[in-house]
Amino acid sequence: MFARVARYDVEPDRTGEAIEAFREAVQQLEGLNGLKGGYVLADWEDGVIMSMTLWENRAAMDESEAKAAAIRQEAAKSVDGTVVSVHNLDVPIEIGAVVSSTT
Repeated sequence: MFARVARYDVEPDRTGEAIEAFREAVQQLEGLNGLKGGYVLADWEDGVIMSMTLWENRAAMDESEAKAAAIRQEAAKSVDGTVVSVHNLDVPIEIGAVVSSTT
C-alpha cells in the first residue's frame, strides 16, 4: 500500500470552510483506480489541515497525481490557504492490521 500525505495552512477562523472545501474535493477523488481510502485531518486552533489518501499500489498513486494536485490547489485556494507539502510514501506497517501467524 502507498500513501500521499499533504499539509495545508489556512487561517484558523477559516478551518470550517476549508473542511467543507476538502469534503467537495474528496468527491472528485472517489472512484479513482486504486484508491483504497483516506482521511482529512484538522487542527482547528492552528489552521493546519492534512490529507492522507491510501493507494493500492505505486502505479495507481502516480496515475492520480495530476488530478490530485489540481484538486489540492483548488481546495486550498478557495479559502486563501496554501499547500505546504506533499509526500508520496510507502506504507510498510499498518497499525491495527490483523497479522496472520502460522502456528
